[in-house]
Amino acid sequence: MANIVSVSGVTCIKAERVLFKDISFGVESGEKVALIGVNGCGKSTLLKIIAGLEEPESGTVAINKSAAVAFLSQIPEINPDETIADHIFSGNDEKLNLIKRYEIACSGFSTEDAAELAEKIDTLNVRSYESEIKSILTRLGINDLTLKMGELSGGMVKKVALAQCIVKDSGLLLLDEPTNHLDIDTIVWLEDYLRETKKAVIMVTHDRYFLDSVCSSIYEIEGSDLFHYKGCYDYYLEKKSEYFHSLVANEERVRTILRRELAWLARGPRARATKSKDRIENIQKMMQREKPEEEKNIELSIVGKRLGKKILEMKDISFDWNGETIIKDFNFAFKKDTRLGIIGNNGSGKTTFLDILTGRLQPKSGEYDLGINTEFSYFDQVSRELPADMRLIDFVKSKGENIILADGSKLSAAQMLERFLFEPSIHYTRIEKLSGGEKRRLYLVAILMNNPNFIVLDEPTNDLDIKTLSVLEDFLSSFNGPIVVVSHDRYFLDRTVDTLLIFKGNGIIESFVGKASEWIEMNRRNRQTEQKKAAKPKDEPLKPRTLQTDATKLTYSQRIRLADLEKLIPKTEAEIAEIEEKMANYEENKGNMAELSAKYSELKSKYDSMFEEYIELSEKE
Repeated sequence: MANIVSVSGVTCIKAERVLFKDISFGVESGEKVALIGVNGCGKSTLLKIIAGLEEPESGTVAINKSAAVAFLSQIPEINPDETIADHIFSGNDEKLNLIKRYEIACSGFSTEDAAELAEKIDTLNVRSYESEIKSILTRLGINDLTLKMGELSGGMVKKVALAQCIVKDSGLLLLDEPTNHLDIDTIVWLEDYLRETKKAVIMVTHDRYFLDSVCSSIYEIEGSDLFHYKGCYDYYLEKKSEYFHSLVANEERVRTILRRELAWLARGPRARATKSKDRIENIQKMMQREKPEEEKNIELSIVGKRLGKKILEMKDISFDWNGETIIKDFNFAFKKDTRLGIIGNNGSGKTTFLDILTGRLQPKSGEYDLGINTEFSYFDQVSRELPADMRLIDFVKSKGENIILADGSKLSAAQMLERFLFEPSIHYTRIEKLSGGEKRRLYLVAILMNNPNFIVLDEPTNDLDIKTLSVLEDFLSSFNGPIVVVSHDRYFLDRTVDTLLIFKGNGIIESFVGKASEWIEMNRRNRQTEQKKAAKPKDEPLKPRTLQTDATKLTYSQRIRLADLEKLIPKTEAEIAEIEEKMANYEENKGNMAELSAKYSELKSKYDSMFEEYIELSEKE
């Protein structure tokens, strides 16, 4: 396979802080790579350097000349007066420009003739490319290309930016947190798309199910170095643990030798004189060695304020906005052990519900009965309480001087910052200097300083690194109070909640007891069943034969092909299921994961093609 990007000896320093030093790696054509590390370690910066948007202090990045690069920023930059079509099809690519003109003509917002443009598309032989782009836009729910970017919601802006990135005729996709602000259905679709695309992918992501499904290689930035793990996320965790324990074991051996040597040196000048100069120098080197850092575990087991018998009861709660029903006749009594996850498409009312839940917004009707001791800690999407010119330590102290842990001990604001991986050297840094992820982590510290007894989290996984998420998950599992979480992250939901509220839109809210991944799989199977039912020919009364030729009837060869497909499709489904079972059993098959993944993608592509052909032939029969 051809090398599509080569990073050689790259060093980056920002604000006198070394993010990474002399790192080198390469990505091959079609390879799917995840880039992970704690917030502020330089993941986004490295993507920008590869994209050519920033320059490193030293080192080089070489991109294969035959491969264009498409970059998705974590926070898309937009021109509010630009249309969706202008944003998606920006650039000088002749093919994309033609497809843009054709799509606008089909929408009736152009004086150009759609039929003439269609002929040009056929002449340039880009019909399959046009069909692929049309499919992508439809799947992302981008239907009206004439809308202005400034009129769109945050979730739709992300979808448009994603479409702009993946429709580009490129060989390398650079994706910075691609799942942020996307609904679960879109994430599942994007997961399938990236797994099957022939493009190489380097992505920063905190979504561990997404990472596991798409990527076969993980690079981690840690302590200005870059570490490579060939395998899925579970494999990374296993190897990371082995590596850390080997460092600790080696450190113990060095300490034992050093203790013996120092004891000898302490005996006096005569003993030292009998030893070689080299040995003394070796002792000095051991004393100056770089020691492995201990794993920093964030202790979050806190004592919340005592809850009363009544926590919160919501009866027949309804809310509408500009004539649109958001919530209708909602009823729920919150208990101490409530673990509630909320999912739904963007704009379905999830954040509005949280604002009503926490008292920020009044319902239009219904009863809202809050317990006297109930105190919310609301981790909202925008970290709206962060003053840019305030120092980290002052901000945390403004929320509380100390926090009480489960064992009765106290942590000061400075100690709490250290537990959240903020080194003492940056405690007096202004908040405006932090990265987006570091600001979210700081905001999490702030809400926990209140010793909460009811925690509400709105998209907590956006911009938080995997390590912080893991600790937050552990904390929530032991938290002694109700939890409500809005999230698109299936892994996070699976670990933290046991009941789902699914916001369907128009005020409809359904409930599901179980894991988010179970609900998604159930939905996937239901859709497949519906597709198969739709593909089956409907029973119709027999019609008398005529000598007239019907152009829509199947030819003899097409009937043979249809019969073959009726046998091949179930067989292929069985083969796909067999590979899925092998991939799920990682320990037995970890040596063949790359081969299994390639075979899985091949079979899925083959199955989709056969299924489309089956539907087409069935409709003609």
